[in-house]
Amino acid sequence: MSLLRAAVVAAVVAALGAPLAAHAAGGQGGGGGQPAPAQIEIKLKGLSGGKAKIGERIEAIGTVRPFVGGQQVEIRLGNRGDTVLKKTPYVRRVKGKNFGRFHLRSKPLVEPGKYRVRVRKGPTSAQAGASAKSKAFKLKFIDLDPGDSGPAVELFNDLLRKQHYFNTDKGRYGSHTERAVLAFRKVNGMARNFQATPEIFARLAAGKGAFKLAHPGAGHHVEVDISKQVMALADGGEPKYVFHVATGAAATPSDVGGFTFYRKDPGFNSVGMYYSVYYNRGEATHGYHSVPPYPASHGCIRNPIPDSKFIYDWINLGDKMFVYR
Repeated sequence: MSLLRAAVVAAVVAALGAPLAAHAAGGQGGGGGQPAPAQIEIKLKGLSGGKAKIGERIEAIGTVRPFVGGQQVEIRLGNRGDTVLKKTPYVRRVKGKNFGRFHLRSKPLVEPGKYRVRVRKGPTSAQAGASAKSKAFKLKFIDLDPGDSGPAVELFNDLLRKQHYFNTDKGRYGSHTERAVLAFRKVNGMARNFQATPEIFARLAAGKGAFKLAHPGAGHHVEVDISKQVMALADGGEPKYVFHVATGAAATPSDVGGFTFYRKDPGFNSVGMYYSVYYNRGEATHGYHSVPPYPASHGCIRNPIPDSKFIYDWINLGDKMFVYR
């Protein structure tokens, strides 16, 4: 073979082998230098019957097939269009498998709504882009009863306090929770009992159901709504603490109007009034052994004895007292 012919044959062989070399060099990026495809799947953990329990977390676990190193995804937990949590993790290869995994763990979920997890992987030179979304899910608000305890009760008590219902209980549904629930029910026109229904839980979680002041500009003062049978200690234009109370019975109604606190008597007096603060002749707000969910006093504003010392200490002589229907 002449030198010229040998050179021509070598050039042809080299040209035919080039695509094979390029294909071998493509590796994870796909054949012929093309980006690898991408397929994303999402599974949710922490749901029961398609719902997440109020105050608990959910975990989204996703996969990307095939695995290509150096890829990131954007994963977002949303609630009716609002972003609750967003992260951009790397896709980590599952040992011995040709797919990668990523995950997102939420914070405890409280706000009602319609949640969904969405994932997006932007295109890169090594792998195509892709996206996926989970099924929508809602929160399950449970029924609570006096005597219950646990994390759900603790969350419920925190939500009552955020709406300014006086409550010193924590992880137990005790007597303070009962009275706070009764006050909430009175304010919101519900049956007057101690039961915390899922509806109440959901309204509190949504930041609803608070008492609305009639005199928000009155500074450090007290308001009593006879129609609702509640009393609010108010300051800075908002109710700081709201209590279940009992006002004057039909035969001995509480006077309505604006008054000023002028006298404080600690402890019990001879007729069983406890830590009394007077505002209108003989009318006072005071603790008493009986505080039913309806008007029952001789004109005074009865408050539960366990709450009386707190109320007594909070009120200053000279503060305004507003009583209205």
